[in-house]
Amino acid sequence: MQKRCLWGISTVGLFVALLNNASANTTLFNNDKVIQLGIVTLKVTQVSPGITTQIIYGSALNVQAGEYVLNPTTAPKTWAFCVDLDHVINLNQTYTYEIWLAYGRAGALLNLRDSFLTGSNLNKKGAAFQVALWEIAHDHSLGNPINLNSGAFQYTADATVQSYANSLLSATAGQADYYYFLRSTSGAQNLAMVPEPASMLALATGVVGLIARRRKN
Repeated sequence: MQKRCLWGISTVGLFVALLNNASANTTLFNNDKVIQLGIVTLKVTQVSPGITTQIIYGSALNVQAGEYVLNPTTAPKTWAFCVDLDHVINLNQTYTYEIWLAYGRAGALLNLRDSFLTGSNLNKKGAAFQVALWEIAHDHSLGNPINLNSGAFQYTADATVQSYANSLLSATAGQADYYYFLRSTSGAQNLAMVPEPASMLALATGVVGLIARRRKN
């Protein structure tokens, strides 16, 4: 059984529903990419914290929105978020990714992860974080207004999740920071995560020093 950002949809139905949106995140990542750092092999082992909910992306789709727990083959477990509603991913299946150092609004959001995903209501907070990132990836990247009620990506299914997501979007308005864009080389979903020295991406030669120099400059 396939697992993906979009759950409970047949593969054929998913492809048809998302076909017209296939370039939605291209602009964001072409503009944000700074330098390719290397290649990593990983798999998604679970989506947690998060909830099953409904989004509007081409049509109404039931999804599991939340944080992806990753199990890289060369490093300890870490996490990432989906930034690509146009492709599928299977849990516990190995994929290869290009690692890109990137800079943009997605980075500003991802750098709020540790302070936001604390305390109570973690499952809805995890979903809200993912919803906010989808809005950045599929509307902000196209120059559309940031509004969960309109645009290429929409979310109104859960008032609490929507409120959390709107607070994150407000907090990152006009902001940018470094992050890692993980571009699949095998047709799986593209992912994004915040630079952390202890993460798998610290294995890439010079990553930590490069980030430190770029932040200083």
